[in-house]
Amino acid sequence: MKRLFFFLLSVLSVSSIYAQVVNSEVSDSMSIDAVFDACVSMQESLETNDTTALVAAAKVLKDSQSTSFSSLRCKDDTIQSLNGHFVFNDVFVASLVAGGNPYENADSINRSTTHRGQTTDGSILTKTCFVKAGKSTKHSFVSRGVQELGIITEPGGRVYVKVHVTNKSGLDEWHNDNKGAKEGVRRYKNRFTLPKEKSNTVEIVVINKGDKDTSFVVISN
Repeated sequence: MKRLFFFLLSVLSVSSIYAQVVNSEVSDSMSIDAVFDACVSMQESLETNDTTALVAAAKVLKDSQSTSFSSLRCKDDTIQSLNGHFVFNDVFVASLVAGGNPYENADSINRSTTHRGQTTDGSILTKTCFVKAGKSTKHSFVSRGVQELGIITEPGGRVYVKVHVTNKSGLDEWHNDNKGAKEGVRRYKNRFTLPKEKSNTVEIVVINKGDKDTSFVVISN
């Protein structure tokens, strides 16, 4: 009986370890594609005044159960207001489609939706940020394992994205969007793998290459 007990215990232990490994791999492989595509659709729908497509994109974003990227910290001395600029979330879109003017209180909408819902392990993270014309803004967060990043501007925006990753063990690598270095791009997307056993700092520098202030959404797995 004791042998049977210890055999079952060992099987359960191995199963538990296996499940943890599988769950870790699933979490690492979670893709930002659906949320990224929804935000791209928002950008394009606004440019073409396609309300139907805008509403559909907002629904996809809402149904994805993405949560606020609260760990993304702005490192600028002064955080500029989002008022007058597009916020990439379904609440902003709902107000716009209903005939309101959410651009006037974009900051308020952004703050209210930041604390909405519960953060779930493995969920996709989003945050709408801002950069002034001809200027740059810097944000950072801590990450491990497979890292996916996406950045999409509101209509008319063009940015150059630089991503610098470091850790205390000497990691020092860049994941810049060199195609946008001169004129900027409307979208940036990248995927890279970081050490799992280390705490790695990811620093994002977004440089506005346009002649107007612009908002942009940062998406992460």
